[in-house]
Amino acid sequence: MQEQENTSVVTLENQLTERFGLLLSQTQLAELLGRSTGGLRCSLSYPCDQQTRLLKACGRKIGRRVYYSAMEVARIIIGSGES
Repeated sequence: MQEQENTSVVTLENQLTERFGLLLSQTQLAELLGRSTGGLRCSLSYPCDQQTRLLKACGRKIGRRVYYSAMEVARIIIGSGES
């Protein structure tokens, strides 16, 4: 089971990296999750579930912008980001 989950994470990570690069902007993350940029920003401001808390925690501020690691986003989407 763990091996299958790891394979899924690696596959999703590769797909995200090919599509967006190593770091995703908030606009790209919103597109990936099927949300509006404003809706994502609001959800990250007041996280109400575990997945949103994990997404907020993996954000890295570079200058004035916040970017999200493709690897961490893949783990959170697959569901292995709790560790």
